[in-house]
Amino acid sequence: MNSGMTSGMTVAGAVREDPLAAPPFPRLSGLARAGRLPPSLLFSGPPGAPTVEAAIRLAAMVNSADGGTDSEATRELENRIRQTDLPPAEGTASREGDAAEAPKKPARGRRKTISGSAPVEYQPFPDVRILRPDERRRIRVDALKGAVAASRSRPFEGRRRFLVIVAAETMNPQAANALLKTLEEPHPWLGVVLCASGEGGLLPTIVSRCQRWRFRGLTLPEAAARLRDEHDYPPEEAEAAAFAAGGDPDRARQLPRDRLLPLREDAARLAAVTVHGIRPAERSGLTSRLAPSGARSGGAADELPALLALLRAELRDLAALAAGAPALSEMPAGAPDRTTEQRGDRGEDRARTAALAPPGTFAEALLLVEEADRRLSTFYANRRMQLDGLLLAFNEIARPLVLARRRGGRI
Repeated sequence: MNSGMTSGMTVAGAVREDPLAAPPFPRLSGLARAGRLPPSLLFSGPPGAPTVEAAIRLAAMVNSADGGTDSEATRELENRIRQTDLPPAEGTASREGDAAEAPKKPARGRRKTISGSAPVEYQPFPDVRILRPDERRRIRVDALKGAVAASRSRPFEGRRRFLVIVAAETMNPQAANALLKTLEEPHPWLGVVLCASGEGGLLPTIVSRCQRWRFRGLTLPEAAARLRDEHDYPPEEAEAAAFAAGGDPDRARQLPRDRLLPLREDAARLAAVTVHGIRPAERSGLTSRLAPSGARSGGAADELPALLALLRAELRDLAALAAGAPALSEMPAGAPDRTTEQRGDRGEDRARTAALAPPGTFAEALLLVEEADRRLSTFYANRRMQLDGLLLAFNEIARPLVLARRRGGRI
């Protein structure tokens, strides 16, 4: 590896480790420098694994002036490729819908504001295309065909074109079959990189045509540290976002940042329903507040997906505590996340809730939440009805526990 790569562990005040300093990226970069990269690659790993980062770094190495792993030229090109992944400025082709008609020339000098920050130079790199799932968490055949069509011509600026497919397991069957044809007849100047959570969601024929590389994911404290260091999250917001997203910083950044802490409190309240139950009036009030009638899928007012993500994290913690294990969301003792008093208050509340039920109670509730989330992401489901049904199911889980405590004199 290049000597500029940092290999030390992340601690307060120290330089954060480059996520690609660890295996298997050193071997991949060696193949890239030797010009031996195969035409199709499959990068897999759990949430937070730097699969997309690895694909972008490889594309930058292959196309940079010096081919260095961590050189200034590679880093500059890597930043341009990341800009390629941004929504285009007004008047340019969309990232997926107009892929085949995308201009070949980079939009030099265009100014773009990213997430409320100061305007930056918008100079996407024309030889790398990044295809992500749509708002329904699917990669559809028209988007896939458009991205492939835009990548078939000879490189415009670099030495090799790349098509990076993010969350490749979300391709619908038609898209998967269309990709298979591309993998069966690779273009000499095109490299295809599939980034996926695993191989199980992909066609075996697609997997067999790719060279496979497995990446490790970030630990939850590492994900929280990245949100703090790279995106200026306050410590407690970074922790809540990282744990709700299962250690995936990209997914964490999709959560409503200004509402994370209130939603985490709501998630703890909902999780407690599994052991305490809930009265009809309280249930009606919660559903009205947390899933208002005007909320629509993808709308600014729709916080239910974020709430369900936080609820999953809370239930995972409760199941771990009920089984006698430490809570998954507890940061290391020396982590600069929050005060001892804040840690103690929430930890004590969670421990009291976990002590009222066996681990299977929270595991059952977690399955219900995951099913509700699938319905919301797959169908245009009524959000208020989904949340109300979830609370009713939680109430049924709690009923025998409440009756048992009453018989024992512990209400």
